Amino acid sequence: GGWLRYSGINAHDSQHAIHPLHFPGTTPIGAFTMTARILSLFAAACLCSSLALAEEHPAIAYRESLMTLVGANFGPMVAMLKGEIPWDDARMAGYGKDLKAVVGLNIMRGFPPGSDQGNTKAKPEIWKNLEDFQKKLETMEMEAAKLGDTIAGADRKAIGDQIAVTGDTCKSCHDKYKKKDD
Repeated sequence: GGWLRYSGINAHDSQHAIHPLHFPGTTPIGAFTMTARILSLFAAACLCSSLALAEEHPAIAYRESLMTLVGANFGPMVAMLKGEIPWDDARMAGYGKDLKAVVGLNIMRGFPPGSDQGNTKAKPEIWKNLEDFQKKLETMEMEAAKLGDTIAGADRKAIGDQIAVTGDTCKSCHDKYKKKDD
């Protein structure tokens, strides 16, 4: 039966059996015109081309995903510190733990040569000053990891101080190497 059973057609009834690629009121696959075949090949070529372009710079998606995770954890910590959302030790500890895990990933993998092309906020200066960029990134990773450790101690003053230090490392990199939002 397969899918025909659900359409109300008995697949074993040869009078009403339908080939899975032939729908009532359409031309069977074998009778396609040359134009239809050419259009089908063209559509397949366009699809393959689109998939190739999407995979041309997977590093952009990788780094944007990582930075989104950094922001999704760091942002609420700053908001708690400023009193914009209620302070919650458990949530703060969770954000710190997750931030530490994210910065423990290989963020530089998201910045290979050539990934300055395409839809990205990364400035070309990153690849012109790769050593400086990498140093700033390593400093951010170190300070964000310290933040995760500091939060585990639950001393609000120390947490606030480390949030400020970590935020400064983010800003120093963004100021020099991230395109401004329009």
